[in-house]
Amino acid sequence: MAARDYQVAVHIENTPEAVIKYVADVRNRPLFFPSLKSVSDIKGDPSAVGTTWRWTFVALATEFQGTAKCLEHQAGKLYSFQTAGGIESKFTYRAQPDKKGTKLTIDLEYTIPQHMESRLPTTKIADAMKKAEADQVIQNLKVILDK
Repeated sequence: MAARDYQVAVHIENTPEAVIKYVADVRNRPLFFPSLKSVSDIKGDPSAVGTTWRWTFVALATEFQGTAKCLEHQAGKLYSFQTAGGIESKFTYRAQPDKKGTKLTIDLEYTIPQHMESRLPTTKIADAMKKAEADQVIQNLKVILDK
């Protein structure tokens, strides 16, 4: 299983505090991440370090399920969590003041399960799929958070 990564950044017309507060609340995640079908069984404050939850994600016409845990949360600056189970991944959201708003950078590190490697499309198609998903996440966050 090869590790992969992806990064996307967006300018949001809101404060870094408001942006990180929103993305850090696990209950909001299905509202802006289209392939994330649900989060459930949240144990702890929805945005606190150490909080855990279950998730269901759909990719490559397959439903994956697993658990996640918040690794780091610095109000107005950074939020990070790691997933286990169906897909191993680490998401990091970083917010920086940018003119009258915030530059939000999302870093993703993930590993495709071995049994799914043969189902992967060509690199060109896979890159287009990742970009489409990232673009949708960005647009959703802008609709929700832009003032």
